[in-house]
Amino acid sequence: MELLKLAVAQLRAKPFNTFLSIVMFTIGMSIIGVLMHFEDSAEKRIEQDIAGIDLVVGAKGSPLQLILSSVFHADYPTGNLNLVDSEKVKKHPFVKKTIPIALGDNHKGYRIVGTTKDYANNYKAELQEGDWNKQVMEVVLGSKVAAQTGLKVGDNFTGVHGFMEHGHSHDQHPYLVTGVLKEKNSVVDRLILTQVESVWHVHGQCDHDHSGEHEHEHGEHCDHCAHHHETPAIDKVLEKVKNNEELSAEEMQLYNEHKGQLSERTYEANEQITSLLVFFKSPLAATTLPRMINQNTVMQAASPAIELNRLMSLLGAGFTTLRILAWLIIAFSAINLLVHMLNRLNQELYELALLRSLGVSRFKSLLLLLTQGGILALTGWGFSIITTRLMLVILSTLNTDLGISLNNALLKGEVYLLFYALAIGCLSALIPAVKAYNTNIHYLLNRL
Repeated sequence: MELLKLAVAQLRAKPFNTFLSIVMFTIGMSIIGVLMHFEDSAEKRIEQDIAGIDLVVGAKGSPLQLILSSVFHADYPTGNLNLVDSEKVKKHPFVKKTIPIALGDNHKGYRIVGTTKDYANNYKAELQEGDWNKQVMEVVLGSKVAAQTGLKVGDNFTGVHGFMEHGHSHDQHPYLVTGVLKEKNSVVDRLILTQVESVWHVHGQCDHDHSGEHEHEHGEHCDHCAHHHETPAIDKVLEKVKNNEELSAEEMQLYNEHKGQLSERTYEANEQITSLLVFFKSPLAATTLPRMINQNTVMQAASPAIELNRLMSLLGAGFTTLRILAWLIIAFSAINLLVHMLNRLNQELYELALLRSLGVSRFKSLLLLLTQGGILALTGWGFSIITTRLMLVILSTLNTDLGISLNNALLKGEVYLLFYALAIGCLSALIPAVKAYNTNIHYLLNRL
């Protein structure tokens, strides 16, 4: 304890040099700490946003773009799918379940997503207030959407076409807010959830009044909208053709007379979605289903895990560069610490000689300098922990889209940095300590 008090007293005797050494060490450690928290937050966010999604099926295009647009809602979609095509995927024996995604509009930059309640359940989303959307043109807001837009339960708003905040507004189709979700620190916090039929309704695919009607099952088209120009007899024939039912002679004649018209109506009745989130029933699906979809259909299938690994390999160079920069700063801080300890030794050689003459052993003299180096490094590490969290708070305040989740608990990497800091501090003090250990105190005292 006396040795520790003496080490602290000697460091306080040269406040500027001590402060400079600690600041250099703190800067390097803080940069690495911020990177660690970024990577930790990114990994957690990615894992939460994927939420067990095995495959995303969408229009042909860039697989990475499909994943970014349909899973993370951070890019433009590759196109649309007809429900007839998506139903083939839904009915595949390897598929456990599917969730439709219909995009097209936004409100103040937050995307309006047409989907089913399965989407919210997949993210374990819970209501903070209000109720789930049960009718067409009703929506549930993510926590961040509600906080940033000021919308609350009972409010009405309209969507803007596309994904830019400013553009053509669908003023004739207002949405009604029925609920607000609790914060989950996932993609649902930034979304406005509604029914797929709401997206169709806004974009003119389903223009009649749905009020009081039951929610359509996904995959069913709105017969009233698609066939309001047809006669009841043709409607009946079309329904039988769709269900592969046998036609009577009269119905067959009617079908042949209007075959072209019926085919056109059947195609128009297939409302479109943006993509389909697929969950596998069997691990075998991972090797067979994507290839089957990509080679034999007009759709494309993309695996979130594969595409994200590809994305991280592209971003990895930037993180590596920042890490190298941080380690260089730490290396320079270690050199600065070494110079600081050498200068301090040269200035305090006579004090050390007096201590030796008072009975302090060589070993304790060596420990004294090692303790000083350890104190400087440990103090720099402690300040870096505080600085890292202050920087994360500032960054998350300046840009809420970064999605940084502040973790007050020490990360595993930060614990490793503690041992690294102590090692650097002791190694930096080792050369001066050995020099002090080998110093001839009789020679020094004779010079006084």
